[in-house]
Amino acid sequence: MDPATGIARPGTSAKAAGKPQRPAKADGFKQAMARAMDGAGPPAPAAQLRPRPASLAGAAPAAPAGRPRPADAAFRDRIALLESNARGPGQGLAARNPGSGALGRYQLTPQALQDLGWQDAGGAWTRVAAGHGVRSAADFLAAPAAQEAAMAAYLRRAEQQLGRNGSLARSGGAVSGLDGQAVPLTEAGLVAAAHRRGAASVARYLQHRSTTPEAPLSPAQRSSFAAVERRLRDFAALPYALATRAAPRDPAG
Repeated sequence: MDPATGIARPGTSAKAAGKPQRPAKADGFKQAMARAMDGAGPPAPAAQLRPRPASLAGAAPAAPAGRPRPADAAFRDRIALLESNARGPGQGLAARNPGSGALGRYQLTPQALQDLGWQDAGGAWTRVAAGHGVRSAADFLAAPAAQEAAMAAYLRRAEQQLGRNGSLARSGGAVSGLDGQAVPLTEAGLVAAAHRRGAASVARYLQHRSTTPEAPLSPAQRSSFAAVERRLRDFAALPYALATRAAPRDPAG
C-alpha cells in the first residue's frame, strides 16, 4: 500500500493490501471492462452488428475487407455496379473491356487515363501511375488502392469541367426529360453523367433541354442524351460532396 495515496502498489495483491479478495469471476469482468474502455476489448458479437444500409436499391455490396472506403463510397459503388457489374468477390477490379480498352472497377478508358496523366499518348504508364505502384495494365487491375486513386482524380477532373461549362451551377434545379418527365439535377447525377458521357455531353444535354427541347435530334444525339438522362435520374438520390471544394493534391502527381 502506498502510504501517500492509499492505493495498492502494482504487483501488490488485494490480500496484502489489507482488502478482501474478490472472486475470480468479478476480477475477469473488471479486466474486460478496462480493456474495452482502452479500445482493446473484444469485438461485438456478429449478431449485434447492424449491416450498412444501402444508399440506393441495387447498390453494389461493400468493398472487400482491407480496401479503404472513400467518403463517396455509395456513389462509387453505384458507378462500379453500372460500369463493371461489380458484385461478389473481386468487385470488378479485374474487369477489362476488349473493345474500348477500359480497365477496372470503374472502367476507366485509355483516353481518361491519358487525361489524368496515368498514361502517355502512346499508352505507356507514366511516373504518376508508378507512384501508385502501377507500371502495366496487369498492375492496375490487381491494385484496388490505385484504382480508387485514379477514380478520385477522374471525379475531380469531371467536377472541374462541369464547373467551367456551367453545368454544376444547375444543381438543385430540374429539366424536362426526353420523355417529358422532370429530371432532377444534383451534384451526384451531374458528375455520374460526366463519368459516362463526358462533361461536354452533359452541357449539351442541359442546353438542349433548357432552350430548344423541341429541336430534332440525330440518332447519335438522342443516344448520348438518353445516357446522360439515365445517369441524372439514377444518381439523383445519392449524396455527393464535391472534392473540388477542397481538392487535395495527388501526391504522385
